[in-house]
Amino acid sequence: MIRAVGNKRLDLSDSEFKYYCSLKEQFGDSDFIGLFKTDKNGIILSVNPPVNKNISLGIIFFLLNIMMNQRIRVLDSKINKVTNLEIKVDNFLEVNNIIERLENLEKQNLDRKT
Repeated sequence: MIRAVGNKRLDLSDSEFKYYCSLKEQFGDSDFIGLFKTDKNGIILSVNPPVNKNISLGIIFFLLNIMMNQRIRVLDSKINKVTNLEIKVDNFLEVNNIIERLENLEKQNLDRKT
């Protein structure tokens, strides 16, 4: 689900958002501002800690973890799509294989009759 974090759109699961809330209580919301860049879908493109400001490693690791989790979720959805396509192809081949078998049986029956 897309949520507002550090004045950016960020795609977070419910458990990730709960952890974000605990970090926000501990360190404040201002540490998240300008720390990362996202696309329109809330996917983190990069984490850029500022040079002149100290940021907690917990916040940086959280954002890096979110970025990695988002990429794994995208890969997982693509793998599921490929798996579904494989199943459809297998089912299609099985149907065609059955038709071929029926045709072979009919041909064998015709050969026996003649």
